[in-house]
Amino acid sequence: MNDLMVQVDRQIQQEGGLGVHFPAEIEARFEHDIHVAHSHKLACMSAVAISIYVLFLLNDWRFRPDHMLEAIVIRVGVMTPIALICIYMLKRGVSPVLREMLMTALVCFAMIFTALLIQLSVSPHSFLDLFALGLIVLVGNVLFQLRFWYALCSSAFHFGVMLYLVNAHPSPYASAGFMALMVFLSITLFSIISNLRSEKAERLSYLLLLREQLRVEEFTEKNEEFRRLASIDPLTEVYNRRHFDSLVSSLLGKQVDSRLQYGVAMIDVDHFKSYNDHYGHVKGGLCLKRIATAIFESVHPDVDIVARFGGEEFVVLLPSSSSQQALARAEEIRRHVRDLALPHAGSSRHGIVTISIGVSAAGTGQGCSFETILKQADEALYRAKASGRDRCELFAQQDPQALGRAFAG
Repeated sequence: MNDLMVQVDRQIQQEGGLGVHFPAEIEARFEHDIHVAHSHKLACMSAVAISIYVLFLLNDWRFRPDHMLEAIVIRVGVMTPIALICIYMLKRGVSPVLREMLMTALVCFAMIFTALLIQLSVSPHSFLDLFALGLIVLVGNVLFQLRFWYALCSSAFHFGVMLYLVNAHPSPYASAGFMALMVFLSITLFSIISNLRSEKAERLSYLLLLREQLRVEEFTEKNEEFRRLASIDPLTEVYNRRHFDSLVSSLLGKQVDSRLQYGVAMIDVDHFKSYNDHYGHVKGGLCLKRIATAIFESVHPDVDIVARFGGEEFVVLLPSSSSQQALARAEEIRRHVRDLALPHAGSSRHGIVTISIGVSAAGTGQGCSFETILKQADEALYRAKASGRDRCELFAQQDPQALGRAFAG
């Protein structure tokens, strides 16, 4: 996105040149964004143009009644079907290049068949139609607003046809042909300039809008990244405690149904202080990261919530889990960490890094608050450590003083 933003800024600040084409990436985006609306506008303008073209039958009836049948055939039988085909294709959807080619072909066909009609007529008033041919140029360059290079090519074609008509069609007045040619040339030049200015203005407006869109997208992405960083523990890359509390509040805080089931697992790394003392805090941090990854891989990330609770402690919320299901999941976590076989010289009993887990669960009519369940899981963790560590304990009521004596022993 940064590269695209640089290109957009460069195009906005660019001076000189025609300014009717963008670099490939911006051009593709420009056509993608405006193509449907532009095609719809061209279809509507084509309907207007062909209607006026057919209305010129009144002019044919007034100035060349001898060729009225030919005029009906050309205007209604030939040009109208061509215009309707173009409108149909625009409505169905065509590529930007084909869109411009269709519109260019439409105005060129209009010029060819109008020139043919003028050539067929022998009426002395038919020469006046040369002054009206500039309307076809206006249709292509102003009403259709063909892309500049297409408008330029079609205008050159129209001017060539006009030159032929001035030389081939007899003029009833001296220098009338030159006058008609000058009027046509002036209309062509003015409409080309107008076409160029319109396209440049359209493209500049699009660039300004695109720049604002890119800024909004960049701001949104950065805002999402900031929100993610604010919710993630930077060391272990699982949720931090603050975000965990927020998630719990949104998931469980509004629940009033005491039948809602969920489990909580409190996890603590065994003898982690001695691990830091022996290996240093850098390796201690890497150890916690490996353990956090193992915990995350042992749960269902789409449902379960893993967070670092502080220091070497982690907590896992297990929605829709009974006490036995939560205990089974905790056992999977414990085995997964043990299978990492991370060396731990400070653990005289095992020689590898292990964890202890306390589990508690809510539901089936208990009506306990989350704080109570969390406290029960913490007490179960305390019991797991008192029972030798590297084990999972499910919360059960027990005399706290007896538990304290067991841990001290």
